[in-house]
Amino acid sequence: MKTLNLAVLAALGLISVPTMALDCSQLSNWQATKVYTGGMEVKHLTAKYTAKWWTQNQDPAMYSEPQNVWRKEGICDPIGAPLPIVKLDAPLDQSRHIIASPVMIKATASHPMNVPIKHVDFKVDDVVIMTDNTAPYEVTWTATGLGEHVIQAEVVDDSNGRASSGKRMITVVADDVIVPPSGFKIVGYFPSWQGQVADIQFDKLTHINYSFLLPNADGSLQPLENLAKMQQLVSAAHASGVKVGIAVGGWNGGDDSAFETFASSTEGRATFIRNLMAFVELHQLDGVDMDWEYPDPGSSANNYALLMKELSVELKAKGKFLTAAVVALGYTGGGVLESVFQDVDFLNLMAYDANNTDHASFQYALDSIAYWQGRGLSKEKTVLGVPFYSRPTWQAYRTLVSQDAANACRDTDGASYYNGIPTIRAKAQLALDSAGGIMNWELSHDTNGPASLLTAKWEVAQGMAPSYQCDGSGGPDKPTQCVDIQVDPNQYVVHPNFPNGDHAAAGQRIRHQSSVYEANWWTRSVPGSDGSWQFVCQF
Repeated sequence: MKTLNLAVLAALGLISVPTMALDCSQLSNWQATKVYTGGMEVKHLTAKYTAKWWTQNQDPAMYSEPQNVWRKEGICDPIGAPLPIVKLDAPLDQSRHIIASPVMIKATASHPMNVPIKHVDFKVDDVVIMTDNTAPYEVTWTATGLGEHVIQAEVVDDSNGRASSGKRMITVVADDVIVPPSGFKIVGYFPSWQGQVADIQFDKLTHINYSFLLPNADGSLQPLENLAKMQQLVSAAHASGVKVGIAVGGWNGGDDSAFETFASSTEGRATFIRNLMAFVELHQLDGVDMDWEYPDPGSSANNYALLMKELSVELKAKGKFLTAAVVALGYTGGGVLESVFQDVDFLNLMAYDANNTDHASFQYALDSIAYWQGRGLSKEKTVLGVPFYSRPTWQAYRTLVSQDAANACRDTDGASYYNGIPTIRAKAQLALDSAGGIMNWELSHDTNGPASLLTAKWEVAQGMAPSYQCDGSGGPDKPTQCVDIQVDPNQYVVHPNFPNGDHAAAGQRIRHQSSVYEANWWTRSVPGSDGSWQFVCQF
C-alpha cells in the first residue's frame, strides 16, 4: 500500500532530516580552461555544481549562490558506493502556480545495482513536506506563500543510500495569469510614438519593452517621449503580471555616437548607469533592455562589455532584469563579446531586416540562433525576434490583413514581404524547441482580431491548436467595408492630395486605392505604406 507521510515533525524542527550525499561518480572535475554553459554539471573539491549560464575560469567554490554563475547542489558521496538515482519530473522549472492551487510534484527513482527503493522525500524550500514509499513517486502540494520556492526530491534505498535530485524553481502568484511553460518568454516592444496601451494583449506576454530612451554623450538622459503613456503601460502591465523594461537606444538613424562617447570612460559609464538606475526606480520599471545599435568589434565591443557588466551589477542588486537587443548574425555581432552572456538575463535576436524583400525568412531565424548559440549563448538566454511589419513597403501586419484577409496566411502579397501566421507559428515552435523565448517588433503592428500574430505564437507556446485556420475556414472574409460602418469616402480628399496641402495630421483621413486611411501622426507618406497610417475601410 502506498503511504504519504506529512513531515510535520521535521517542519516544526522536532526531528532532524539527514543531509543527502550526491552521487558524483559520473561527473568530470571542473577545469579552469573549459567553457561551461547553462545546465552543465561538474565536481569540484567535494561538491557538485551546476552552471547557470556561460562561464569559463570561474571557480565554482568562489562563484556560487546566490547571484553567481554556479549553483552548488550539495556534497558528493565520500565513499563512492553506488547510490540510488532520483530525478524530478514535475513541476516544470520556472513554472508559475496560482496560490492555493494543487501543485503535482513527481519524481523517478532507481538504483544502478537494483537495490530496492525505500522511499522518496519531497522538499519545498529545503523542508520535507511529504514522503512516498511506492512508485510512481508523486505528491500534491497546495501552493502557499507568494513568490519563488525551491522544489527538490531525495531518495533513500534499502541500504540507506541517499541521493538528491537537482533543484527546480517555481513561483506562486496571486492572479490567474496565463504564462508559457518552463520560463518561456514572450517579449513585445511597444513604441512611444504609436499604439494604444488599451490594445495590448497582456495575457499573452511576459515582458514588454517601452521604446526608446535616448542617452546623451555625457551619460545623461534625454527626456522620454510620451512619459505618460509609459506610466499607463507600467500600471496596466503590472496589474496583469507582465514585466516592463525600458529599451535604451534603438536605431536612431544609425547614430550611436552618444553610446560610443560615454561608454569609453569609467566616468561616463558611471554617470549613465546612475541616471538610468534613477529612471528605472522612479518609474517602477522591472529592468532595462540595452539597444545600442551597434557596438563594433574592437574597442567599442570592450566598452560595451564593461558597460553591461557594470549595469548588470546595479540592476541585479535591485532585483531588476537586464536584456539586450542584438543583430541577427555577422560581423556586427562581434561587437557583443561572449563575456556579456553571463551579465544578461537573455538576448533578443533581431532576426529580421536581412534585406529589403524576404527579410525575415525561417532560414534566417535558424541561422541567427545557430550563430549566437555557437558562440556559447545558452538556449535559455536565446530569445528569437520576429517582425510584425513588412519590407520594402514598411506596412504594419494589421494594415496588410485589413486590406486582404488572405494576407494573414502568407508571407507576401506580391509587394510586401513579412511573416504571416504559418511562419510565425513555425518560428514560435522553433523558439520553443531551440530557444528560451520569442520577441517581436512591435506590438502596435499586430491586429487584435482573430488573425493576431501574438495570439498565434502564444498558442504555440501553450501547446494549443491554432484558433485561426489558414485553410480558408477561419478569420474574416473580407476587409471592413465603409458602408458597413457608415463611413462616406466622398468626404475625404484623394491621394496624392493631402488634407493640409502637403501633409495629413493625426486623426485626418484620406482616400487611396479604394480605401480610407487615417493618419496616426503628422505624415506625408503614401497612405497604407507605413506605420503612420491605419486602414479604416474599403469601398
